[in-house]
Amino acid sequence: MRALVRVVSWVAGLCLLGALLLFALRQYNIVEPARELLLNASGVSLSPRVDPCLQNDSAGAIVASIDYTDAHALNTLFDQVDIWHVEPEQQSAVALVSPAQQQWLTQEGFPFSQNTELTDALPDPCAFQALADSRSIPGYACYRTVDATHADLASLAEQHPNLAQLTDIGNSWYKIRSFGLAGSDIQALVLTNTQATDIEKGELVVIAAQHPRELSTTEIATLFAELLLSQYGADPDLTWLLDYNRIHIIPLANPDGRTWVEKGHLWRKNTNSTYGCDFPKHGVDLNRNGSFLWNHCNGCSSSDVCSNFYRGDEPASEPETQAIEAYLRDVFADQRGEGYNDPAPEDTNGVFISLHSYGRLLFYPWEHSATPAPNRDELRRLGRKLGYFPDYKVCNPELCMYRFDGSTTDFAYGTLGVAAFTYELGTAFFQTCPYFESYIADQILDSLVYAAKTARRPYQLPAGPDVTAASADPPRLLPGKEVSLTATADDTRSAGTGSDTEPAQPISAARFSVGAPSWIAATFETLQPLDGEYDSSVELLTGSLETTGWQPGAYTIFLEAQDADGNWGPPTAVSIEVVALPTERAPPQFKQYLPRVWR
Repeated sequence: MRALVRVVSWVAGLCLLGALLLFALRQYNIVEPARELLLNASGVSLSPRVDPCLQNDSAGAIVASIDYTDAHALNTLFDQVDIWHVEPEQQSAVALVSPAQQQWLTQEGFPFSQNTELTDALPDPCAFQALADSRSIPGYACYRTVDATHADLASLAEQHPNLAQLTDIGNSWYKIRSFGLAGSDIQALVLTNTQATDIEKGELVVIAAQHPRELSTTEIATLFAELLLSQYGADPDLTWLLDYNRIHIIPLANPDGRTWVEKGHLWRKNTNSTYGCDFPKHGVDLNRNGSFLWNHCNGCSSSDVCSNFYRGDEPASEPETQAIEAYLRDVFADQRGEGYNDPAPEDTNGVFISLHSYGRLLFYPWEHSATPAPNRDELRRLGRKLGYFPDYKVCNPELCMYRFDGSTTDFAYGTLGVAAFTYELGTAFFQTCPYFESYIADQILDSLVYAAKTARRPYQLPAGPDVTAASADPPRLLPGKEVSLTATADDTRSAGTGSDTEPAQPISAARFSVGAPSWIAATFETLQPLDGEYDSSVELLTGSLETTGWQPGAYTIFLEAQDADGNWGPPTAVSIEVVALPTERAPPQFKQYLPRVWR
C-alpha cells in the first residue's frame, strides 16, 4: 500500500512539474523548441528522422495483382506484403509490393502483374507537402484534414446545442505518450433531440478511419452529421431520426495515423512506435487489436510488429481501441449471453457501423469465421437492406474477401449483441473526389439513414416492407380540411440477386399515426392499396386524414407497411402544417391573392 502511495505521489508531482514547466516556457516563447526536446526525450517523434518528403514509403513500389493457390498461400502473402484487397473466387490479391518483395514473389512462385492505374495513383509525400493546407487533404479537396474535421464537429455542436454534443472519449497514443504535448483527442458527436428524454431511443454508432489511409470514411461520417443537423425541422423523415434516436458519430478513430496520411503516407496502423519497428511501418492495426477473440484464428492477424496487420502484444493494448470499446460498452446495453452461440434477443436495441475501404462490400459477423453467427439471418437481412442503396455485395468476410480477428465489429456484436457491420467503401484507399461524389457520398448516406431508421429494433424492422415516396397534399391547410396521403410500400429493396437476396413478401396492410410512431401512438388510421387489393410485394398506397378540430401547428405523420408474414417495417414520415383562420374575410377583389386554403 505504501508503495502504491509513493507511485501516485510521484506521478502527481511529475504532472505538476510538467504543468509548471510548460507555463514557464510559454512565458518566454520557447514552447515549440522545448516541446520537441520533451517529445524526443519521451521517445515520441512527430516526424521521421529524415525529411518526410524524402521518406516515401511507396517509392519504387508497384500495386500488383497476385495469384495464390490456397488459404495457406494467402496467409503467407499477408505476412510478406501489404494486402489491399482480395478476390477469393479468382484467388487473386491486390497488394503494394516493393522491389525487394517483387523479387520474393518471383522466387516463391507467386505470379503477379502490375495494376498500372493504382500504381500511378500512389501518393507522393513531396507533392502532398507542396499542396498542404489546413482544410483539405492535398490533392483531394473533398476530404477534410484532421484539424478541419475537429473544427467542424465543434462548430456543429456550437450551432445546434439542443441537438449535438461533442464528447471527448479518449486520447490517442501520441497524446498519452507525450503527456498531452502532441496527438489528438478521440471525439464523438452525439446527435439527438435532448428535449425528448422520456422514451426509449434507438442507438446508432458510426466510426471511421481506424485505418486512416481509407480517405472516404471520415468524410462520410462527417457528412452524415451535417446532413442530419441541416435537415432537422425541414425534412420530417430526417427530423424524427433525432427525436427518437441517439446517433453517435466518431469520424476519426485513429486521428494521429490520419495526420501521416495528410503528409502523403499510406498509413494503416496507429502511431505506437514502441514495438521495435521503424518508420513508416510501426504501429498496431486497430481493427485487429480488439478484445473479443483477439488472436483467435490462424492467419487472421499478424504477430510481426512490422506487418500492416500487427495485432499488438495483447488484447486492446492500444488506447484508441480502449477508448472505442469503453464507449461502446457505455452506449449499448449488453444484450447477448456469455456463450459463443448465444443469440441476442429479437428486441435488441442498437446498430454499430465501422466504415472502411475499399471493395464495394458490406460485412456482417462473424468476421473471424465463416461459421454462422447466432443472429446470422437477422444480421444478413439488415445488411442486405443497407447494401441496397450503394448496391454492395453483402457477405461474411471469409466468403468474399478474407477473415480477420480482433475486429471492432465482432466486438460490438460478440460482446454486446448489437447488429454490427463493416462497410468497405468504393474502389481505392485514396479515392478520387469525382468517384466519391458520384458513387459513394449520397448512396452511403442513404444507407446510414436506413440504419438509423431501424436502430431501435434492428433484428425486427428490416423484415417488413419499406415505405417510400410518401407525400401529404396539401402540406399547408386550414383546420377541418382533408389531407390526401400517398406512398409506396415496397418489400423488394434488398442487395443481391437470385438466391443471394432477401425473399420478397406481398404487402398485407398499411397504416399511419399522427404525432408519434407506432410504438408510442395510441391510435392508427389505415391506408388502402390504390388498385383495391393487397396482392403484390410493391403496392401504391392512398389514404385521407381529417383535421376537424385541430389546433394550428405542425404535425408529423408516420406511415408503415406490413408484409404477409406479419412484419411491420420502419416508419417514413411526412408533415403538414395547420394554419390559423384569418381574422377577417378579405374583400372579393383581393381573394385571388390569398393562399388557396383560405379561399
